[in-house]
Amino acid sequence: MWTVSPQGRNFFGVMNSYPRAPAAWLMLFLGACAGSPAPPARQASGHGTPAPTDSATAPIIPLDTLLARLRGGPFDSRMDALVELARPGPRVDERIAALAEALRDSSQKLGLRAAWALGQMGAPAVPPLTRALTDRRAAVRMRALYALGAVGQPAAPAAPAVRFALTDPDQSVRDMASWTIGQLGPPTPQTGGPALGSSEDLAAGLAADASSDRAAALRRFFPYGADSRKAMPLLIRALGDTDPRVSQAAADALLRLGPPSSGPLAAALSDSNPEVRRRAAATLVRLRRAGL
Repeated sequence: MWTVSPQGRNFFGVMNSYPRAPAAWLMLFLGACAGSPAPPARQASGHGTPAPTDSATAPIIPLDTLLARLRGGPFDSRMDALVELARPGPRVDERIAALAEALRDSSQKLGLRAAWALGQMGAPAVPPLTRALTDRRAAVRMRALYALGAVGQPAAPAAPAVRFALTDPDQSVRDMASWTIGQLGPPTPQTGGPALGSSEDLAAGLAADASSDRAAALRRFFPYGADSRKAMPLLIRALGDTDPRVSQAAADALLRLGPPSSGPLAAALSDSNPEVRRRAAATLVRLRRAGL
């Protein structure tokens, strides 16, 4: 298993970061990336240290060949080209442009892998991903949001566009936007309400009648920038939510907080709500397995 930062900046690491991206979309992503190699090194500014490879079994493919395969080759060749184009190398702008074009592909599997590749490109991929948030197709907007979340805090300049996506007419896009907000860094003040991802935003969201709104508040919660002392009792209480999406997101957020959540979780083993007790016990096990 690959190691990842707490913010889950690595796109493959997003699968093991907390809180999780919406589960149904994650399953599509897993299918799209099945068989992919370990991710290449992150390119913070278009350069980086290539992932170790065996030169005898992994010959270097000319960039022009990869671009040609992506634009007009057989499906499997196009999928492989996406992985290779995500590796550190020259002509970053040209590679990002090709990946951004593939992001809009009619094939869901290819478009998802293009999102993975763009997530590996780091900050240089943020402008085209931000523009993709206005695509008329909800699937493309979701791919772009997922890639921005994979980029992590370097994608913070896209925060206004991501916040706007919280009002998208498609529920799945709104769900993904809620997750992405939580990956972009500490909450920033807003006019007309609490900062998205803050403890105050979490409290307001968990008080909502609609379970989708409660889950969205948990997905955008950013533990490292919020007041965990205020958030902890809210998260413990949410373990007993009647919607499993909400209770699972609360457990993921507690795990993301790490060791400070151990005490409250242990205390929750005596909670009067059996679901809180069950979720608390399971989360404690996950904490120990993670070495936290």
